[in-house]
Amino acid sequence: MTVQKSLKPTLFYLFLLFLITGCASQGGQKTPPTERPGYRLLSKTEASKWIITDEKETFFDKVANLEMSIQMKENREEDSREVVLEAYKKMLQEDLQEFNKKEKEVTKKMFDRALELCYLIDPNLKLPEIFLIKTAGKYYGSSVYYTRDNSIIIPTDMLVMDIDAANDAFLSTMIHEIFHIYSRYNKDKRDALYQRIGFEKLPELNLSEFLKKRVLYNPDGVDLRYSITVKDKETGREFEAIPVIYSRYKAYNTSLNAFFGYLTFQLFEVKNRAGVWSVVNKDVGYSIDELTGFWEQVGRNTLYNIHPDELCADNFVIMALAKATAGKNLKDLTKDGQQLVKDLEAIITK
Repeated sequence: MTVQKSLKPTLFYLFLLFLITGCASQGGQKTPPTERPGYRLLSKTEASKWIITDEKETFFDKVANLEMSIQMKENREEDSREVVLEAYKKMLQEDLQEFNKKEKEVTKKMFDRALELCYLIDPNLKLPEIFLIKTAGKYYGSSVYYTRDNSIIIPTDMLVMDIDAANDAFLSTMIHEIFHIYSRYNKDKRDALYQRIGFEKLPELNLSEFLKKRVLYNPDGVDLRYSITVKDKETGREFEAIPVIYSRYKAYNTSLNAFFGYLTFQLFEVKNRAGVWSVVNKDVGYSIDELTGFWEQVGRNTLYNIHPDELCADNFVIMALAKATAGKNLKDLTKDGQQLVKDLEAIITK
């Protein structure tokens, strides 16, 4: 889930367009473009199938009534989940739109560049065929992109671009979303990348009753089974915690329509109980300011910290832009930040 020019800090550079124009001629041996899966812009009819298909992350098996109510802007918390889910999927389909001719031209131009930059990181980057889907964006917000399986969902307001000039935000966001798909289809790489920033995979996870009702699943980071070791600033006690976004309100409020008006982010302590990891906190968790050890492990290349996949995706953008700019953008990072990008790239290219 990516909010363009809002939720996450920008990583865009004024000289980007000039430097990336010739990027296709850079680099050594690479997989011929004809052998790469490529991408397609889907019609509304085609997209209606894929917008409600999630075989990799099983979002639709997990999403709670409260979250669906918030997105649908209806009070459906007390209805049966089966009925609410059916209505929710229908809402997603009804929000779909067709790409017009100009949007197709601009999107293809920018997505070609985004893919080329990704393949400069690793010419043999393992990606599936990617589907691009256009939506009005009424449920998350008009500037929110997200992915589902091998699809990138693009809000219509973000397609208003100058056809003759690179839109830095759109390009960087596409690279960011491509990473989410890469991560989803390369689980071993995902686990290794997460480990580099301090996150270890848990075999199983039981959410608290509080979170079962209030959790808001980031479609780009649905799997919450990754913990990081942190310390309580006051007591010095060390424990494992998972990052979670959840609703600050227990019910949909008709006077509060914006999805992000509900969202809050905290870390929740988890413990191993008879081989099953469970959330300890009965209600709210910890803010990052109450803990130490988080930033020391994930680094400070980005503040987009709601899930390890978001942290890695933003570092992937930095990595891609470094290929386009001969590493000039890396000078803005600390030595530790530069080493983090180098280490993550080594995992991807290994």
